[in-house]
Amino acid sequence: MSDPSANPTSRTTGSVLIRVIAASLAHAALMLLAFPPWNLWWLIFIAPTPLVIAATSPLRFRWTATLLFLPMVGTWLLHQWWVGEVSAAGLLPMAAYLAAWTPLIAWAIARLARSRRLQAWPLAALVPIAWTGIELLRATVVFDGYPWYLLGQPLVEWLPLAQPADIGGVTMLAILPGITGGLLADLIRHRHAVRKQAVTSGLAVVVLITWVGYGVFRIESTPKNMAGPTILAIQTNLPQSNKVAWTAEQQWEDAVKFARETVAAFRQASEAGDRIDLVAWPETMLPGVGLEPASTSVMQNAGWWPGTRFADLAVELQKALGVPILLGSGSYQGLEVIGQGAQGQLEWEQRFNSVYLLDERGLEAAGRYDKVFLTPFGERMPYISAWPWLEQKLLDLGARGMSFDLSAGEQPVPLNFQSLQADSIRIGTPICFEDTVPQACSALVWKGGEKAAPVLVNASNDGWFGTSRGPRASHLQLARFRSIENRVPMVRVVNTGTSAWIDSNGRIRASCQPLVPGWLVARTEIDDRQPLFASIGQWPSGVLTLTAAVLLVITVRDRPDTATQNP
Repeated sequence: MSDPSANPTSRTTGSVLIRVIAASLAHAALMLLAFPPWNLWWLIFIAPTPLVIAATSPLRFRWTATLLFLPMVGTWLLHQWWVGEVSAAGLLPMAAYLAAWTPLIAWAIARLARSRRLQAWPLAALVPIAWTGIELLRATVVFDGYPWYLLGQPLVEWLPLAQPADIGGVTMLAILPGITGGLLADLIRHRHAVRKQAVTSGLAVVVLITWVGYGVFRIESTPKNMAGPTILAIQTNLPQSNKVAWTAEQQWEDAVKFARETVAAFRQASEAGDRIDLVAWPETMLPGVGLEPASTSVMQNAGWWPGTRFADLAVELQKALGVPILLGSGSYQGLEVIGQGAQGQLEWEQRFNSVYLLDERGLEAAGRYDKVFLTPFGERMPYISAWPWLEQKLLDLGARGMSFDLSAGEQPVPLNFQSLQADSIRIGTPICFEDTVPQACSALVWKGGEKAAPVLVNASNDGWFGTSRGPRASHLQLARFRSIENRVPMVRVVNTGTSAWIDSNGRIRASCQPLVPGWLVARTEIDDRQPLFASIGQWPSGVLTLTAAVLLVITVRDRPDTATQNP
């Protein structure tokens, strides 16, 4: 009987398998450590390399795909651990879905790298095309997109690297780590092709210098002395466990406490010399049925709690401050009480997640913005919501007690208020995770090619994250990109944090500690630059998606290189 260890093919296959396992584990670890809370952001430049090494190995791809997929499930579980508090049954399927994009990217890279027609193309070119093109689908298209933990996201930690987002958005930034990761893979796989690697490395250096040079130029060309509104952001710290089981008594106690904390913060800021133009509360921190008299009078006339109590509290607070106030609250259309007494029940035509802008003109004149982009699988189920019975069955299975009964706002509407300088100010007010969605924020800022809302105020409730700091920091990273893409400052007003003032270059000018009550004063500055992103959006990434698709179609008719074909 022959000794299997003496078989060279067996030994080779075993060594390849070990290399692919090691590469898969390394890739998953790098995609974890490059993001918060670890935030070793510079690791993102080499994060694609292990994936490329695994994808281009001679191991059968079904094994490679499995070995890449499994560690990435672990990475996504750690990134999304907070989801388990909302839907324990939904955490693993979500992690598995997101991890499945990794072998898809690897498959595309493997197909392109093995093509005879593309054999002259370095991986430093193929990787950014495949990665950026496919990642755009995950970020914006499939299931209406999940734009978190993108390859270019960590670049915001060194601002010159993040500035090209004003050309094609955050998805375009995957190009740079794609180039560096592909280049390193080229150097490892073709160590002896010195001349070819020298040319590729030289071109990569030129791209990097140009990239950083553009970023420095955009930062240095920021307009000066264009004062915007001064905004007082109030950070509440209401745990989500309390919010979900918010009793009537607790609602009133908390709302009164928030109002008192707001008055105290306003006085401190005023005594420090700040002239506040606007005070802002986080998402849904004003309980009740909104501020419309048509809704509150229904409750009052029926003798139902809260009647007009919270609307009255909002009016009293605005009068005490003497400046406009932005309040997050639910709102209703067609609210009515059906039945009498204890047998009565509330019914409505539509319910919205809203923010109100209340000034001295009172409730009748309050401006309102309704959240337009409802969070996929958090407030609606893409595609599935067309069949309410199926949606409810899935909710019963994965998130019992939740209901997706929110309606989306009809259009992104900026809100107006008068500053102390008698200037009329328009602000865009993305709610909750809308600040992670590029198209949602750009729709608020830009109207007919003009910057209709030169300031964004994001009202959010990050209590969903529990005590986890990683997703809070990631949420803040994504918000910073919205400022860069649109060249507008943003003030984030967040329950449980992290509230922050971000300038139009994505720099954090001030922030509150998470998981404690707090406040900050944002002395915003207007930026009148009109970035290319305002005109073309994420089309650069879209072009790479089309390019990747065309190249993959070419490989279908191309006989693979037998020297690199999987056994």
